[in-house]
Amino acid sequence: MPEPLIHFIIPFFLLVMLGFNLRKAALISLLAVIPDLDVIFHVHRSISHSIIFILVVTVSIILILNYFNKKLRTEMMVAVLVILSHPFMDVFTGYTPILWPLFNKSVYIFTELTTNMNNVFDLNLIFKVNFDKIIFLQTTNSDAPIFTSQGVGISLVLLAGLAMKNISIKIHSTTDLMRYYFINLERRNKKWIKQQKNK
Repeated sequence: MPEPLIHFIIPFFLLVMLGFNLRKAALISLLAVIPDLDVIFHVHRSISHSIIFILVVTVSIILILNYFNKKLRTEMMVAVLVILSHPFMDVFTGYTPILWPLFNKSVYIFTELTTNMNNVFDLNLIFKVNFDKIIFLQTTNSDAPIFTSQGVGISLVLLAGLAMKNISIKIHSTTDLMRYYFINLERRNKKWIKQQKNK
C-alpha cells in the first residue's frame, strides 16, 4: 500500500506545479490521507476506499458548502480529486473495494514490465486485473508504515523538482527585472542627453 507520505506528496507536487501556493496545496493534499482514517475503526481498505462512497460524501459536502460560500468551488472540486487519488493509488498495490457497493469485489491491478539483463530486448509485460471478495474485517493490530525509505526518496525527488522550478522562476523574474531596469535606464539616459543638447 502507498504510505500516507506518498498519498500526500503526489497531490502536493501536482497542485504546486499547477500553480497553487504551498500552503493551499499542503492543506488540500492532507485530504488525500482521509480514506486511511478507517484504521481508527480497526478496519483497512473499507468503504472509505470506494470512489462511489467518496463521491456521495464529498458531493454532499460540496453542495452544502457551496450554498454558504461559492468562492471555494474550484478548491472543493480539486479536493475531491485529491481524495479520489487515494483509492486510485491503492488499487495498484493491493485489493481495494474501489467500486463498492455497485461492484461487490475488490480490485487489484498488477502491472509490470521486466527484462532479462542478458538480453534487454527480451521484454515481459504483465498486466492483470484481479478481483476478490470484499471482506471488511476488524483487525486487532494495524501496523503500517507512515513513511518508508522508498517514500522518502520519491518525496525528496519531487520536492527537489519543486525547488528547481521555484529557483528557475526567481532567476527568470530577476533577469526580467534587471532587463526592465536597464532598458528604462537607457531610455532615461537618452532623454537626459537630449535635454542637455537642447539647453
